[in-house]
Amino acid sequence: MKRKNIISLILGLLLGIVLLLLWLRFVDITELTSRMKEVRLTPVILSLVCYMLAYFIRSFRWYLLIPKEVNVGVLRTWLISLSGNFINYLIPIRAGELAKAWLLKRQRGLPVMQGLSGIFVDKSFDTIGILVVLLLLPFLKVRFSGGMLGLLGILVIVFAVSFLVLILAIRNSGKVSRILQALFSWLPKRVKTKTDGYIEAFVQGMATFRHQPGKLLAAMGLTALGLVFDGLYFWLIFIAFGITYPFAMVLFGYTLINLSYALPQPPAQLGSNEWMMIIIFSAGFGLTKPDASAVMAFAHIFTAAVIVLTGIISLSINGGQLLSKIFKGETLDE
Repeated sequence: MKRKNIISLILGLLLGIVLLLLWLRFVDITELTSRMKEVRLTPVILSLVCYMLAYFIRSFRWYLLIPKEVNVGVLRTWLISLSGNFINYLIPIRAGELAKAWLLKRQRGLPVMQGLSGIFVDKSFDTIGILVVLLLLPFLKVRFSGGMLGLLGILVIVFAVSFLVLILAIRNSGKVSRILQALFSWLPKRVKTKTDGYIEAFVQGMATFRHQPGKLLAAMGLTALGLVFDGLYFWLIFIAFGITYPFAMVLFGYTLINLSYALPQPPAQLGSNEWMMIIIFSAGFGLTKPDASAVMAFAHIFTAAVIVLTGIISLSINGGQLLSKIFKGETLDE
């Protein structure tokens, strides 16, 4: 792994530890442990099903964006997605996206840049969650803390930019590529060359919807369905603790937490998830801190176990040497 990435990981890990220690100062560990023992198994099992379905739906969305001649298959696409998700969880520098493109090249011969084109477009659909959050706002009683307002402001800008790029790419992909590349003209030549390639791949991927509006609608529909299953997963965790909470509020809050992952995160979202839960559900929705802390602590441990287990299984099928290549700093973009 490159030195700057190692430094970034170490700093992120230290930040996560600090955030976690600060969070623990606000939590009664004895009460938290006691609440964990009261968790009901049936809702947890159902939440696991919803969690896996949400990821399968997103991987199917990506599958629709992969050229048909690649013939990768739905199951294989899902396994590659799980591997990428695991790598992103461990190494929050979006290395998982490049890893997915590398696996497509290794297994099906698809050039890495062409694979990244579909991956970039696929990830851009996750910004639809911002639209869902905005549509839910009029129906929810939310106290907007400074942190939540700041997060909403950033997400609205991200959504507006993504939507604008999509529309312009469909109309004139060449012009959009030139404009975006000009914005990064200040980068060193070597970095700019690679960045220009990524921009070109992303914009060309967006431009494919010009002649395939049905695929665009399908991707949007799958995104919405994935968000619903995300919300059901987290809502069932509330149920497991015996906490009755409106589904719409859980969907709103959990979507915001997921969207916050677009911002820099410590490895495994260490500490950041716990604080996002406090900011959104306690400061914003009035959920008691003990309830919010218990739900997030359990959900964090639970999802970490699922991500690690499915990641190890999928990597063993896809090729376990991928992780070692990343840590050794070997290139994946060739």
